Amino acid sequence: MRKLATLAAITCTLAAFAAHAEMLDGADDPAYRAALDLALNTGKPEAVVRLKALAETGNPAALVALPFALQWIPPTGSLAEKNAQRKLGGIWVQDAAAEAHAATALWANGQNNDAPDDLLRRAAGLSALGEPEKAALLLASWVNQTGAVGALPDTLFATDTPAWLGALALTFRLGLSEPSAADHDLLAALLAKESPAAWMALNHLVERLHRDHASLGDPLGKAEISPETAATRLKEAQAMIAVSPSSWRELPVTAEEALLARTALAGRGEFAPVEGLCRVHCPDSSATCETAVLAYPGLLFGHFESTQPFRSVLPADDFYASARGLAALIPLRSDPAAAADRATAESLDACYAALLARRDTLGFGP
Repeated sequence: MRKLATLAAITCTLAAFAAHAEMLDGADDPAYRAALDLALNTGKPEAVVRLKALAETGNPAALVALPFALQWIPPTGSLAEKNAQRKLGGIWVQDAAAEAHAATALWANGQNNDAPDDLLRRAAGLSALGEPEKAALLLASWVNQTGAVGALPDTLFATDTPAWLGALALTFRLGLSEPSAADHDLLAALLAKESPAAWMALNHLVERLHRDHASLGDPLGKAEISPETAATRLKEAQAMIAVSPSSWRELPVTAEEALLARTALAGRGEFAPVEGLCRVHCPDSSATCETAVLAYPGLLFGHFESTQPFRSVLPADDFYASARGLAALIPLRSDPAAAADRATAESLDACYAALLARRDTLGFGP
């Protein structure tokens, strides 16, 4: 009964913080940070035990962080024992955290099979609560689920949304045998606004899908863009495409492409994790480190979002600095271009080369 009462008190406390990105109560408790750091850097079950004890005694940050720790360090023992470890006061830890914390409820462990409108609602909510990477992951699910058919959300072409995601949506729309006049106009309008998503889509449509400009409604003419400007933007777009997330890459990224992509992506939301990784680990060579990251593994997306705790319980830089954060941010690739891309990255920045070597050694046994 005492645990249930404590849980109710935590719920009330967290409700007051739901609309803000500030740190939750308890996040500055040394005992909490020690337990979370242990979970972030080892596979010791003791870390989960300590976080759970803090949650039971009323630490709101520990409650919100606990589902992540249980994901990193899964319970062991019989089914009954595992289930007991996943409960707090008789309630599933995930459910308790979701009831108490708006971002946890919206994220829902990254569930991506909701109805399209629900995916957009959750993505918008997470973005408003300061979780842009998790929001982008749900928005990507929306694009894949719908094929970008129907009304496109305004956020799809915002600077906080990955440009490659907006490009994918435009490619779906304009790659049809007979795209609409409205889609032609949208492409031209976005090109005129220098939208990276539009330039990436145009590059892909022309170079990969072999669409001619006339079939796309003459977007450069409509936008009154000169051939010289178009050539520059399309070259930048090709570089951004080269470093965009891909599960299978056949052609290596050149150092020139990585550098050009870094320049084009500077200041955009999708580049923030790259900047953070290099700021934390290679502060004396952050520019060349960022270029190297774009060469290998490429733009960071799709591998760390489910692992990274909410910013209200752990600053992003602290996650980037941890062993678990490093492992999640830098997936080890095995595609045909992996070896060449890694060699390019290592040649670009010695600090990042050492970081890749450290990444190779990471493991999280108990």
